Amino acid sequence: MRIGGILSVYKGDSPIFLRQALESIIRNQTKIFDECVGVIEGEIGHELGDVCKNFPEIKWFNIIESDVFGLPTALNMAVKNINAEVVLKIDTDDLYSRRRIEWSYFAFKNDESLDLHGGQVMEFSNDFKLNYGYRNVPLNQHDIEKYFKYRNPFNGPSVAFRRDSFLKMGGFPQVGANEDYCLWGLYMVNKLCVSNSSETYTFMRGGRGLVSRRITKAYRLGEFQALKFMKDTGALTNGQYLSHIFAKQISRRLPMVLNSYLYSKLRNNIEHKIPKELEDIIQTVQNEK
Repeated sequence: MRIGGILSVYKGDSPIFLRQALESIIRNQTKIFDECVGVIEGEIGHELGDVCKNFPEIKWFNIIESDVFGLPTALNMAVKNINAEVVLKIDTDDLYSRRRIEWSYFAFKNDESLDLHGGQVMEFSNDFKLNYGYRNVPLNQHDIEKYFKYRNPFNGPSVAFRRDSFLKMGGFPQVGANEDYCLWGLYMVNKLCVSNSSETYTFMRGGRGLVSRRITKAYRLGEFQALKFMKDTGALTNGQYLSHIFAKQISRRLPMVLNSYLYSKLRNNIEHKIPKELEDIIQTVQNEK
């Protein structure tokens, strides 16, 4: 069974974060990808371009300016151009457990019916000094389907999926935000086999910056598009849709300090010190040039 990785790079990405993410997932794993495909969205500048060139292990494609931009377009293009049965999603500003590829590989290897799989994530500060806590998601099919009605039951930076089932579902839909939540809704509607691991697959940059992006007008509009998509496809009932709308309307209009407080309450096991595994990963990616 072949396992591959996909990612998208655009001009707003941080060259430092991108290099660290790729060092983590490409060169510091217990199992390596059989293939990795990256899509570059338009002009990204010299710094980001140099980072991409330093990773020849990745097969790079470009979306030109006349094409439709956006993360769903880029990731769908990557999936179509990869030759792997299982595809692992890479975010360009996160760090990854050294066993992330290995764990994902064996999850699918040991269960031929599995279509979608993820793990837990821990959020940390950009300066690597603070642990903002864990976003824990349910593990089994029943609990995932139940959780889906209220919140996204998968941590996006941790997921892997079978390429065939992903393409049958139509890939990531063209919505302004939460395209992964929308796609997982199609997995729920079509009763595809899903699971999460209790292991921490991904270390994700979080905190105030993440919260601030989620209260912009553009993001709120994207959320409503995503919720309508899930209602129209049968992933949410009318009542569940209205409950989501009501909750989003309130939470996204709260002051930043209150939004940050509520966000922290949704994280578990909040600590001040980062775990030893993340310390080791940070030391490795910072030493690589």
